Order: sequence, then structure tokens, then C-alpha cells
Amino acid sequence: MSGVLRRGSLNFDCVGGPRDKGRGSLEANLYGGYRETRPGPKTPEISVIALDFRRYSEDLKKPPADQGSADRDQPPSRDLSQDADSDVISNFLGHYTRWSFLWTLLLCLFQLPTTFHLFMFVFQLTTDAGPGEASPMLESSDIEELDQLHTKLLERLLGCLSPWQGLWCALLSIFQAICTFHIFVYVFQIAPKEFWCARPDNLLQMSVSEWRNMSQTSNGCLLLDMDYSQVNYEDNQLINWPANATELGYRQCRHFEFSDEEGTAKTLVQEFELVCGRDILSLVETCFLVGAAAGAVLSGWISDRFGRRHTLMAFVTIQSVFGGILAFSTSVAMFMSLRVIIGFASMTVTVVSFVLVVELVSGKWRTVIGILNILPVAISYVLSAGLAYLIRDWRHLQLAISWPWLIMLSIWYWLPESPRWLLAQGRLDELCELIERAAQMNGTSGSLPRNYRKTLEAAVPRAVESPPEATGDEVKAAEADPPDPNSSGHVNPLLVVFSAKYWRTTCLTLVIWLTLIIIYFGLTLHLSNLGGNIYINSAVAGAVEAVSICISILVVLKVGIRRSLIGYMLLPGLCCLATNLVPNQTGVIALATIAKCLIGANNAIIPTYTAMQYPTIVRNFGVGMGNLASGIALILVPFLWQLEHIDTLLPLNVMGVCGLIGAIAISLMKDVQ
Repeated sequence: MSGVLRRGSLNFDCVGGPRDKGRGSLEANLYGGYRETRPGPKTPEISVIALDFRRYSEDLKKPPADQGSADRDQPPSRDLSQDADSDVISNFLGHYTRWSFLWTLLLCLFQLPTTFHLFMFVFQLTTDAGPGEASPMLESSDIEELDQLHTKLLERLLGCLSPWQGLWCALLSIFQAICTFHIFVYVFQIAPKEFWCARPDNLLQMSVSEWRNMSQTSNGCLLLDMDYSQVNYEDNQLINWPANATELGYRQCRHFEFSDEEGTAKTLVQEFELVCGRDILSLVETCFLVGAAAGAVLSGWISDRFGRRHTLMAFVTIQSVFGGILAFSTSVAMFMSLRVIIGFASMTVTVVSFVLVVELVSGKWRTVIGILNILPVAISYVLSAGLAYLIRDWRHLQLAISWPWLIMLSIWYWLPESPRWLLAQGRLDELCELIERAAQMNGTSGSLPRNYRKTLEAAVPRAVESPPEATGDEVKAAEADPPDPNSSGHVNPLLVVFSAKYWRTTCLTLVIWLTLIIIYFGLTLHLSNLGGNIYINSAVAGAVEAVSICISILVVLKVGIRRSLIGYMLLPGLCCLATNLVPNQTGVIALATIAKCLIGANNAIIPTYTAMQYPTIVRNFGVGMGNLASGIALILVPFLWQLEHIDTLLPLNVMGVCGLIGAIAISLMKDVQ
């Protein structure tokens, strides 16, 4: 009889002989008999799983007594015990049978109770709090419900729209006008003027028309390659003009003259001769827009970190001071550098002033005031056109829109901080002072609850609560321990807006703002590309847009903010696409003007809609993400209009497609009240 145990177990073989190749030797039995293919230390195997005496057992070779002769004639079944991954039990149970499957499935069910006990704790933290109990948000990390709690508390103390709130919302809307001047006045500073290659000093008596016909190409960029110092002009006749002038080649003009039909005041193009080979207007415009894109993102972090009030007024100062310095630019490089700074400051002022307005009011007034806050933008288009018409020189115009606004710094001391931001940061002393000041102006000081500070203290997030006074030993221990980064009340806004709860909202917001701004500023900043008088077109479009914004308030209150946005995005897109069906340029201008007015209403609504998608601690950053997309769109707009060299209506077709994409993106967003 021989005993063989496989796969790392002790192996006994009692039969020896030449045919067995020494399996019965002492050495073979001592070191396991059966060696695995991979090398291992030569130590005796001691884990015995089972012994198989069947190989040389006459009893196991016999068939069962009740088995017929037919079964004995069948070939023997495979010996599973001979598999490298098997043991002797596999010979009787098999590797995987129905019996094994049944019990495996039943045993899997025992994992469910354990998982319930582990995971249900997450939901047990979000139970509703009863009256007078602390909010469950103080124990959990759901910042959205915490923001709703803050809104209800401040609405109870300040009201939805009191005289104090209305006054500051009206004053803060002026900052939108300031930024619009800096953004839009560039259109008039680069107003096109007719130009040609400049006449030499010895030919100044020659008429412009005669000089242009004889010396240069029709586009005014190339000049006949000849020595003009040998040519004179006397008695209305050219002297020493070469007879073979028509056979001469052309060279690039070095200097240019500009038409003075609209006055002698210089535009930016005329000042730095940005024509022909030096036409870098798109790059100059892009500098401002790059600064605006950077300001859109960083302004959110700055104001969420240091507060809305100081961020707003600091960048208003930067905007006005550097805007005035811009008027004294001595080169294009200096002009472009300063425009980057002004773009950063302008976008920061736009975002922060809007967020501060939205956080001052509550209820349905957040939507109404948010839309009205953008109304000065449309009015500024009209004022910019009138101001640029009266002040044609670009330097004087730049000074007129910059330094007078320094007077707004006088309200810095009285300007209120966002009450929601103060509560989220746990700065209760400043918040209580603000509430009492507002109540005094509203005449509601007597109606304030006596213990309202205690109520506010209960709503302060634990992360920003002031710790109790520590003893001397505790102070020494705290100084010895390293600071805990999680103890800070400041949240990384980027992680919040791209968290599992908000990433979809953020991605859709980027798409909506990108398509919206491509249409809005594609029509606003380049309406003159469609022809007509730039001053009249801008004034008319601004006036109609102002009316459209006012009407949009009624539409939003009637059909809802999300449906309104879908309509105000879809209709401009269809208007832009419909320009392909209009036979004349007048119809194209009319459809483009209608599209601009409709998209202008969308531009007034979308900031409020975006702000309502995020909680207070990241609201500014969320709106800034939308403005980041708008900054990218602003960079693309100048290059979009380069497509008109391929087809005149191609830019409008691109805007039409953007309108359709934006409408689909809005329909996928969640609705807000």
C-alpha cells in the first residue's frame, strides 16, 4: 500500500523498487517525496492534509456491489485529486456543483446585515431637528442645508427687502455700470477710420485723392517702391515723377495718415498706427479678456477668504487708478499690460458686487434684485455711446470713465459686509452690529428678539466657533502640538464645487456661461461689423436691452427662472440662424439686434440663477466659475469674427449653434425657487 499526499503535504510511499524511482526511500519520505516546481527551503513538510491510499489499494479499485456490468465497462472518471489545485475532497464533491452554488449564494446573504450596520450610520446623522433643538447641520457636513438655515435666520432678522437693503442694492448696482464702461468703451476707442500711406514732407501740398491714386494700392497698405525725395509738387504738377512708375514694385508703408471727417481727435488705432501689418487689435482686446478670466476665478477665492466688502472696494480703487494711468500710455505694450490689470479688477468688481447684492436680500427678491442689478449694464451701453460721441479722443474718454468713480470710495466705511458671509465665518460681533444698524434705519429696533445673538451662535458652524478659554496647561499643550488643518473654518471652494453633489451643476454652468457670452459679447462688441453707425447701433441696442431686462422680471415671476432662461437662450440662437434666410443687410442687422436684446435678458438672469445653485461659503466661487467660462468666451469672441473672411454670416451661424447648446444645458440644470 502506498500513501501519497500532494501540494505541500507530507508524502508516504511504502512500496520501493526500481520502477518507483526511489519514492520509498528515507530521504524522499523525509523531505516530502513530492517536490513543487518552484524552489523552496529544504525543510521537511509538516502540514498533512489527507492521505490517499487509493492508488495501490485493491479495495478501492473494486466497483460497488450494486453497480451493474454496464457501469464497469465505462471508462473511469477523471481523478480530481491529481489536479495541482485540488485535494482529496474534490474527488467526492467536485470543484463547483449545484450543491456548492446553492450554499455559496446563501452564505453571501450574511454580508448584508453587516453592511447595513456599517453604512446606515451615515443616514442616521441627517435626522430632522425638532423645534428648539440644534440644527442637525451643526453635526453634519451638509453645507447646503446649513446655508438654508442661515437664510431663514437672517430673513427673520433683516427681512426680505427692507429700505436699508434697497438702498444698498441700488448703490451697489452702480458698480456694474463702472465695469461696463471699461469693458465696452474699447469699442469706440478703436473706431475705424479711413487711412492711407502718409505723404512725404515735400508732397504735403498734393491732394490726398491724387496721392492715393498715383502712389499706393487700394487698401492703403502698400506704396510704390521709389525715391520720393527726388519728386516735387509745384503748380498742381508733379516734377521728376518716373515715367515707368506703373512698372515699379511696392513696399510696405511705414507711416499712415487718417481721415479727419469725424474730427481731428485720435483713436487708439490712429495713435499707434494699428493698421495693415500692425493690426493687432484682436490681441490687444484679448489682453483685457485674459485679465477678466483670471479675475473671474481668483475674485471668488479672495472675497470668500477676506470678505465681499473690502475685496470690492479695493478692486474699485485699482480699477479707477489704473484706468486713469492707461490714458497716459506711451506704447502699445504699456496699453496692453495695463488692460490686463483693468480686466482683472473689472471682473472682480462685477462678480463681488453682484454676489453682495444677492446675499443682502431674501425670498423672491433675490431673483428680482439680482436681475435689476444687471440693468445698469444695458443703460451703460447708451451712456457709453453718448459719451464716446461727445469725447472722440481716446485718452480723454479713458480719463472720463476712470477717475470720476473714485468718489465711490467715500462709501467704503459705511458699506455693509454680507450678513451671510459674516455668519458663515462666525463673526457675530460684526453681524450683530450690522443687524442693529439695519433695524435702526428700518425703524424695527424694538422688534428684534432679545436673545437673537444666542440663536445666531447656535447656527455658527463648529469649524469656526470660538474655542473656550483654555487654562495655562492647555495653552502650553496646544503650543507644543502642531496645528490641525481641519480646524480652520475655511473650506477649499474648488473641492466643494467639484464634489459629488455639485460637479454636474458646475460643468453645466461652464457650458451655459460659455455659450451665453459668445452670443452676448459677440453681438455687443462687434455689432459694428454688421454695418451702420456704431454710435446709433449701440445706443438703440442698449435701450432695447434695458426694456428687455425689465420685461424679463415679469417673465421670470410668471413662468419660472429656468424656463425663462431656456427661452431667452433658444430664441437668440434661432434669430442668429435665421439670418441665412434674410436677403438684405438691413434684415440681418434687425435680427442681430433682436438676438442681442433677448440674450441681454439672459445675461441679466443667469448670474442670479448661478448664485442660487451654490451655498454661501462657495457662492462667490461658483459665480466665479461661470465668469471663468465667460472669460474664455471673451477671448474667443475676437477670433470668432475672423470667420467672416470665410463667410459673412459664419460668425452668426456659430452663435446660433451656441444658443441651441446652451438651451439644452439649461434644461438639464435643476430648478430653483
